[in-house]
Amino acid sequence: MRLKFSKIILVLTSFSITVLITACGSTTPAPIKDQSTPVNNSKPVVIPNWSVVNSDSKSTSVPAPAKAKPTTPQTKATTEKSSSEKPATKAADATAAVVADPGFRIGKPSSAPVGESFNGSSNKGVDYAGKMGDPVNAAADGKVIFSGNSLRSYGNLVIVKHNNSYITIYAHNSKNLVKEGDTVKRGQKIAEMGNTESESVKLHFELRKDSKPIDPLGYFDN
Repeated sequence: MRLKFSKIILVLTSFSITVLITACGSTTPAPIKDQSTPVNNSKPVVIPNWSVVNSDSKSTSVPAPAKAKPTTPQTKATTEKSSSEKPATKAADATAAVVADPGFRIGKPSSAPVGESFNGSSNKGVDYAGKMGDPVNAAADGKVIFSGNSLRSYGNLVIVKHNNSYITIYAHNSKNLVKEGDTVKRGQKIAEMGNTESESVKLHFELRKDSKPIDPLGYFDN
């Protein structure tokens, strides 16, 4: 019985091997897939203001700087002309200041340094930055038409009339030494410097022509 069963198994096994060989022989082999890694051809990279050849190259090109335009003879001549004109303009201004009014000349009312000059708007006179008690002198011969402190923001004030056109004003004095109606001479001490109605010790000096404040710079002769 065992011998017969073994023969049957042997026959079935032989049959299976035959069928498998036949099937293998009639089937078309599957294509072999390419397992290699494709080559990555990278594209050129462009960065603003730079030109890069490719991702593997280290060479770069930098835009050449723009060349400065040479100065033409005409431009140079124009520049030299403009430079030469400036001193002439300043000289003309200085001359105009000196001859502001040849018929009326004044002296400086103080020997202290100038703290602020005339500009016609925020300062309608010249401010001399001195020390308390420094002498304040009459700028020219004249008659005192005011001496007091009733004019707001001027403090102790002296006003001298020189002729029908010109008056001079001396403000912020610590003490007035003249009174209305007094006749004064040029260089005469008429007050002492102070800080009445002022944040600092100074003499505020004004020159007025027909009641209008003017720059006294062109009238000083000392």
